[in-house]
Amino acid sequence: MKRYWSQVLARRNGLLVAPTEQNWRFDNLLLNGLGLPIEETLRHLMHAAPTFAEFEAWVLAKNGGHLDPMQVARLNSLFTGKPYPAALQQNLREVEAAPDVLSAEDLAFWDEHGYVVVRGAVSKEQARATELAVWEALGMDPLDPATWYQKPIGKGIMMDFYHHPTLLANRQSKRIRKAFAQLWHTADLWKTTDRTSFNPPETKLYHFPGPHLHWDMSLEPPFRFGTQGLLYLCDTPAEQGAFCCVPGFHRQLESWVADLPPGTDPRRVNLDDLAVPIAAEAGDFVIWHHALPHGSSPNRGTYPRIVQYLNMYPVEFKETLAWR
Repeated sequence: MKRYWSQVLARRNGLLVAPTEQNWRFDNLLLNGLGLPIEETLRHLMHAAPTFAEFEAWVLAKNGGHLDPMQVARLNSLFTGKPYPAALQQNLREVEAAPDVLSAEDLAFWDEHGYVVVRGAVSKEQARATELAVWEALGMDPLDPATWYQKPIGKGIMMDFYHHPTLLANRQSKRIRKAFAQLWHTADLWKTTDRTSFNPPETKLYHFPGPHLHWDMSLEPPFRFGTQGLLYLCDTPAEQGAFCCVPGFHRQLESWVADLPPGTDPRRVNLDDLAVPIAAEAGDFVIWHHALPHGSSPNRGTYPRIVQYLNMYPVEFKETLAWR
C-alpha cells in the first residue's frame, strides 16, 4: 500500500514517469484485493493528496472499518512470494470441489458464442435489494419516471456506486465465483470492485449516451483469453436497454483484424447490425469473452435497465482495464 500511495503521489507531483504494465497489474491486484475501485482510489489520491495514515484510514472506511483477513493474507502471499496460508488453500479447494454451475451445454454454448447466462446467480430478493439501493443512491423514485432524468447519473449511464453491503454480498456469490472458476479452470481468482449502471428509457429529451459496441482490451495480437460480466438487478427484456454483443466474434477477431484494409481503425468499424441483445431476469449474471464487441443498448422499454458489473481473473492475467 505504501509503495502504491507514494508512486501515485509522485506522479501527481510530476516526479515519476508513467507506470509499466507490470506495475499496473500489481497495483490492480492490490486494489481489487482491498475491495477498492481503481478510478475512485486514483481520484482520491490525486485530489486529496492524503498522508499515508490518512490513506490507510480511507481504505478502512471504504471497507466498513476492517479488512478481510483472508484477503490481506492473500495479498501478502502474492507480494512476498510465500505460499497461501492453510485456510485460504482450503477455501480454494472447496470452490474447486463445489458442484458445477455451468453445464456441459452451457460450456459448449460459451465456446461457440462467447457468452453465457448464469441463471439465478443471486436470488431475486437479493437483486431487488441491490436495485433499491441504487434507487436510493440516485435519489430517484422507481414509481415516478419524472425523477429518472433530473440529474446526471455519472459517466453516461455508469454510476460511481461501489460499497453498499448488497453490492459486496453479490460479489461473494458462490454461483458467480464457481462459474468464473469453470471458465478460467482455476478457483484462484481476484474479483473486481466495479461500477453499477442505470440506463433509463429514451424520451424526446433524453437519448442513450452509450457505451455503444466496443472492446475493453487491446486489439493488437496476440489476443488473450479474458472475461467480463454483469448482474441484472431487475428483469430486463431485449428492448429495455439490455446488454448486447456480437456472438461468436471471439472466434474470428484475429482474422477479422488482419483482413481489414491498411490503416483501418477496427474500433471505428460499425458492427451494430451484428449485435444481439441478451435479455435476462433479475439475479441472472451474464459473462462474456472480452474479445466480443459489446455494449449497452438504447432503452426503448418503460423501466430502467439496472446492473452491477463484476469480473474475476487470475493473478497471471495481464490485460486490465486500468492499463488500457
